Amino acid sequence: MKKLIYLMVIIMLMGITSSLLAVNVSEIEKYIVIETANYEVHWNKPAQMGYMQAFVGGGASLINEGGRSFYHSSDYGGWKDWGELQEWEIVEDGPSHVVINYKSADAGTKEYSCIASYYDSVPYIKHEVTITNTGAATPSFASGHDPMFEMNGTNAGIEAYEDPFPHVVYWTADGKFGAIYGPDAGEARNHNTRMDLVHDIQAEDIADGASDTIVYYVAFGEGDAEAAHALADNVQEEPATTPVSPNNSLTTTWGQIRSR
Repeated sequence: MKKLIYLMVIIMLMGITSSLLAVNVSEIEKYIVIETANYEVHWNKPAQMGYMQAFVGGGASLINEGGRSFYHSSDYGGWKDWGELQEWEIVEDGPSHVVINYKSADAGTKEYSCIASYYDSVPYIKHEVTITNTGAATPSFASGHDPMFEMNGTNAGIEAYEDPFPHVVYWTADGKFGAIYGPDAGEARNHNTRMDLVHDIQAEDIADGASDTIVYYVAFGEGDAEAAHALADNVQEEPATTPVSPNNSLTTTWGQIRSR
Protein backbone atom coordinates (compact mmCIF):
# COMPACT_ATOMS: atom_id res chain seq x y z
CA MET A 1 0.00 0.00 0.00
CA LYS A 2 2.85 2.36 0.90
CA LYS A 3 4.53 1.62 -2.43
CA LEU A 4 1.30 2.42 -4.27
CA ILE A 5 0.94 5.73 -2.42
CA TYR A 6 4.59 6.55 -3.11
CA LEU A 7 4.12 5.81 -6.82
CA MET A 8 0.98 7.97 -6.96
CA VAL A 9 2.84 10.87 -5.33
CA ILE A 10 5.66 10.58 -7.88
CA ILE A 11 3.19 10.55 -10.77
CA MET A 12 1.37 13.55 -9.32
CA LEU A 13 4.61 15.50 -8.88
CA MET A 14 5.67 14.64 -12.42
CA GLY A 15 2.32 15.89 -13.67
CA ILE A 16 2.67 19.15 -11.73
CA THR A 17 6.23 19.67 -13.02
CA SER A 18 5.11 18.97 -16.58
CA SER A 19 2.25 21.46 -16.32
CA LEU A 20 4.56 24.12 -14.87
CA LEU A 21 7.21 23.56 -17.52
CA ALA A 22 5.32 23.61 -20.79
CA VAL A 23 4.87 26.07 -23.62
CA ASN A 24 1.26 26.41 -24.67
CA VAL A 25 0.25 27.82 -28.06
CA SER A 26 -3.25 28.84 -29.05
CA GLU A 27 -4.89 30.94 -31.74
CA ILE A 28 -7.61 33.51 -31.14
CA GLU A 29 -9.23 35.96 -33.52
CA LYS A 30 -6.39 38.52 -33.61
CA TYR A 31 -3.42 36.76 -32.00
CA ILE A 32 -1.22 33.71 -31.78
CA VAL A 33 -0.84 33.32 -28.00
CA ILE A 34 2.30 31.76 -26.50
CA GLU A 35 2.28 31.03 -22.76
CA THR A 36 5.30 29.94 -20.71
CA ALA A 37 6.14 29.92 -17.00
CA ASN A 38 8.00 33.23 -17.48
CA TYR A 39 5.81 35.25 -19.82
CA GLU A 40 2.81 35.31 -22.14
CA VAL A 41 3.14 36.99 -25.53
CA HIS A 42 0.55 37.74 -28.22
CA TRP A 43 1.72 37.71 -31.85
CA ASN A 44 -0.43 40.03 -33.93
CA LYS A 45 -1.99 38.53 -37.08
CA PRO A 46 -3.11 41.78 -38.81
CA ALA A 47 -0.46 44.18 -40.16
CA GLN A 48 2.03 44.73 -38.82
CA MET A 49 2.55 41.19 -37.60
CA GLY A 50 4.65 40.83 -34.45
CA TYR A 51 4.34 41.04 -30.67
CA MET A 52 1.45 43.28 -29.72
CA GLN A 53 1.12 42.35 -26.03
CA ALA A 54 3.42 40.83 -23.42
CA PHE A 55 2.58 39.84 -19.84
CA VAL A 56 5.00 38.95 -17.04
CA GLY A 57 3.71 37.76 -13.66
CA GLY A 58 0.19 39.03 -14.23
CA GLY A 59 -0.89 42.65 -14.37
CA ALA A 60 -0.89 44.93 -17.36
CA SER A 61 0.82 44.25 -20.68
CA LEU A 62 4.36 45.56 -21.11
CA ILE A 63 3.22 46.79 -24.53
CA ASN A 64 0.17 48.94 -25.17
CA GLU A 65 -1.83 47.77 -28.17
CA GLY A 66 -1.25 49.96 -31.19
CA GLY A 67 -1.15 49.91 -34.95
CA ARG A 68 2.33 48.42 -34.72
CA SER A 69 4.60 47.40 -31.87
CA PHE A 70 7.28 44.88 -32.83
CA TYR A 71 8.13 44.50 -36.50
CA HIS A 72 10.82 44.78 -39.20
CA SER A 73 11.00 47.69 -41.62
CA SER A 74 13.29 48.94 -44.39
CA ASP A 75 13.60 52.01 -46.59
CA TYR A 76 14.01 50.97 -50.22
CA GLY A 77 11.88 53.17 -52.42
CA GLY A 78 9.99 54.27 -49.30
CA TRP A 79 9.54 52.70 -45.89
CA LYS A 80 7.96 49.25 -45.96
CA ASP A 81 7.04 47.26 -42.83
CA TRP A 82 6.12 43.68 -42.10
CA GLY A 83 2.61 43.11 -43.39
CA GLU A 84 -0.03 40.84 -41.98
CA LEU A 85 0.67 37.27 -40.92
CA GLN A 86 0.24 35.16 -44.06
CA GLU A 87 0.77 31.76 -42.46
CA TRP A 88 2.30 30.17 -39.40
CA GLU A 89 3.23 26.69 -38.25
CA ILE A 90 4.74 24.92 -35.29
CA VAL A 91 7.95 23.40 -36.66
CA GLU A 92 9.16 21.90 -33.38
CA ASP A 93 7.14 20.95 -30.31
CA GLY A 94 8.82 19.57 -27.20
CA PRO A 95 7.94 19.10 -23.53
CA SER A 96 9.41 22.48 -22.57
CA HIS A 97 9.79 24.40 -25.83
CA VAL A 98 8.03 25.31 -29.06
CA VAL A 99 9.46 26.67 -32.31
CA ILE A 100 7.08 28.66 -34.54
CA ASN A 101 7.64 29.93 -38.08
CA TYR A 102 5.75 33.15 -38.84
CA LYS A 103 5.60 34.28 -42.48
CA SER A 104 4.78 37.67 -43.94
CA ALA A 105 5.70 40.08 -46.74
CA ASP A 106 6.09 43.83 -46.94
CA ALA A 107 4.60 46.21 -49.51
CA GLY A 108 7.63 45.81 -51.75
CA THR A 109 9.60 42.72 -52.76
CA LYS A 110 10.65 41.26 -49.40
CA GLU A 111 9.17 38.07 -48.00
CA TYR A 112 9.90 37.37 -44.32
CA SER A 113 10.21 34.17 -42.34
CA CYS A 114 10.61 34.65 -38.58
CA ILE A 115 11.44 31.42 -36.73
CA ALA A 116 10.93 32.04 -33.00
CA SER A 117 12.09 29.58 -30.31
CA TYR A 118 10.18 29.74 -27.02
CA TYR A 119 11.51 27.93 -23.91
CA ASP A 120 9.78 27.57 -20.57
CA SER A 121 12.94 27.85 -18.45
CA VAL A 122 14.26 31.24 -19.65
CA PRO A 123 12.80 34.70 -20.35
CA TYR A 124 14.43 35.10 -23.76
CA ILE A 125 13.28 34.10 -27.25
CA LYS A 126 15.53 33.35 -30.20
CA HIS A 127 14.51 34.92 -33.52
CA GLU A 128 15.93 33.74 -36.83
CA VAL A 129 14.66 36.12 -39.53
CA THR A 130 15.15 35.34 -43.22
CA ILE A 131 14.42 37.79 -46.02
CA THR A 132 13.75 36.44 -49.52
CA ASN A 133 13.69 38.88 -52.42
CA THR A 134 11.03 38.59 -55.14
CA GLY A 135 12.14 41.42 -57.43
CA ALA A 136 15.10 43.55 -58.47
CA ALA A 137 18.26 43.29 -56.36
CA THR A 138 17.79 45.05 -53.03
CA PRO A 139 19.62 45.28 -49.68
CA SER A 140 18.49 42.50 -47.37
CA PHE A 141 18.87 44.45 -44.13
CA ALA A 142 19.20 48.22 -44.22
CA SER A 143 17.98 51.41 -42.55
CA GLY A 144 17.97 49.88 -39.06
CA HIS A 145 14.57 48.78 -37.76
CA ASP A 146 15.59 45.09 -37.85
CA PRO A 147 13.72 44.83 -35.57
CA MET A 148 11.88 47.97 -34.44
CA PHE A 149 10.18 47.78 -31.02
CA GLU A 150 7.54 50.38 -30.09
CA MET A 151 6.19 50.03 -26.53
CA ASN A 152 3.49 52.64 -27.11
CA GLY A 153 3.85 54.45 -23.81
CA THR A 154 4.33 51.68 -21.22
CA ASN A 155 8.03 52.20 -20.50
CA ALA A 156 9.52 54.14 -17.61
CA GLY A 157 12.89 54.26 -19.36
CA ILE A 158 15.06 52.88 -22.18
CA GLU A 159 18.81 52.30 -22.29
CA ALA A 160 21.10 51.00 -25.04
CA TYR A 161 24.35 49.10 -24.42
CA GLU A 162 27.31 48.11 -26.60
CA ASP A 163 28.87 45.41 -24.38
CA PRO A 164 29.09 42.45 -24.61
CA PHE A 165 27.33 43.25 -27.91
CA PRO A 166 24.62 45.73 -28.97
CA HIS A 167 21.36 45.42 -27.04
CA VAL A 168 18.70 47.79 -25.82
CA VAL A 169 16.27 47.38 -22.91
CA TYR A 170 13.24 49.12 -21.52
CA TRP A 171 11.62 48.83 -18.11
CA THR A 172 8.29 49.65 -16.55
CA ALA A 173 7.39 51.39 -13.30
CA ASP A 174 6.25 48.09 -11.75
CA GLY A 175 9.61 46.37 -12.17
CA LYS A 176 9.43 44.50 -15.48
CA PHE A 177 11.47 44.72 -18.64
CA GLY A 178 11.54 44.00 -22.36
CA ALA A 179 14.72 43.80 -24.43
CA ILE A 180 16.27 42.99 -27.81
CA TYR A 181 19.79 41.61 -28.12
CA GLY A 182 21.83 41.64 -31.35
CA PRO A 183 25.09 39.63 -31.11
CA ASP A 184 25.74 40.40 -34.81
CA ALA A 185 24.16 43.87 -34.91
CA GLY A 186 26.23 46.96 -35.56
CA GLU A 187 24.26 49.14 -33.17
CA ALA A 188 21.38 49.21 -30.71
CA ARG A 189 19.43 52.47 -30.60
CA ASN A 190 17.25 54.28 -28.06
CA HIS A 191 14.56 56.43 -29.71
CA ASN A 192 13.03 57.49 -26.35
CA THR A 193 9.63 55.90 -26.96
CA ARG A 194 10.90 53.04 -29.15
CA MET A 195 14.09 51.12 -29.78
CA ASP A 196 15.72 49.07 -32.53
CA LEU A 197 18.69 46.98 -33.67
CA VAL A 198 20.73 47.97 -36.73
CA HIS A 199 21.94 45.05 -38.84
CA ASP A 200 23.09 47.15 -41.82
CA ILE A 201 26.64 45.75 -41.50
CA GLN A 202 25.21 42.34 -42.44
CA ALA A 203 23.19 43.60 -45.40
CA GLU A 204 23.74 42.02 -48.80
CA ASP A 205 22.30 42.93 -52.18
CA ILE A 206 20.08 39.93 -52.78
CA ALA A 207 18.84 39.13 -56.27
CA ASP A 208 15.41 37.79 -57.18
CA GLY A 209 14.92 34.51 -55.28
CA ALA A 210 17.94 34.99 -53.00
CA SER A 211 17.76 35.11 -49.20
CA ASP A 212 19.67 36.48 -46.22
CA THR A 213 19.29 35.69 -42.50
CA ILE A 214 19.99 37.32 -39.14
CA VAL A 215 19.65 36.00 -35.58
CA TYR A 216 18.79 38.07 -32.51
CA TYR A 217 16.98 37.61 -29.20
CA VAL A 218 13.93 39.12 -27.50
CA ALA A 219 13.21 38.95 -23.77
CA PHE A 220 10.45 39.76 -21.29
CA GLY A 221 11.05 39.40 -17.56
CA GLU A 222 10.92 40.77 -14.04
CA GLY A 223 13.59 43.26 -12.99
CA ASP A 224 15.16 46.57 -13.91
CA ALA A 225 17.58 47.71 -16.60
CA GLU A 226 20.49 46.09 -14.76
CA ALA A 227 18.76 42.68 -14.79
CA ALA A 228 17.94 43.00 -18.49
CA HIS A 229 21.50 44.08 -19.27
CA ALA A 230 22.95 41.11 -17.34
CA LEU A 231 20.82 38.72 -19.41
CA ALA A 232 22.94 39.54 -22.47
CA ASP A 233 25.56 37.11 -21.12
CA ASN A 234 23.08 34.21 -21.42
CA VAL A 235 20.90 34.70 -24.47
CA GLN A 236 23.14 32.78 -26.86
CA GLU A 237 23.02 29.68 -24.65
CA GLU A 238 20.39 27.13 -25.61
CA PRO A 239 18.19 25.93 -22.75
CA ALA A 240 17.70 22.20 -22.22
CA THR A 241 15.01 20.67 -24.44
CA THR A 242 13.63 18.50 -21.62
CA PRO A 243 11.76 19.81 -18.56
CA VAL A 244 14.23 21.43 -16.15
CA SER A 245 14.09 23.82 -13.25
CA PRO A 246 14.14 27.48 -14.34
CA ASN A 247 17.11 27.88 -11.95
CA ASN A 248 19.29 25.30 -13.72
CA SER A 249 22.38 26.65 -15.47
CA LEU A 250 22.54 26.88 -19.25
CA THR A 251 25.47 25.06 -20.84
CA THR A 252 24.83 24.33 -24.51
CA THR A 253 24.65 26.33 -27.74
CA TRP A 254 21.65 26.73 -30.01
CA GLY A 255 21.14 23.65 -32.19
CA GLN A 256 19.69 23.41 -35.65
CA ILE A 257 15.91 23.67 -35.81
CA ARG A 258 14.32 20.39 -36.75
CA SER A 259 10.99 20.06 -38.55
CA ARG A 260 8.35 18.24 -36.61
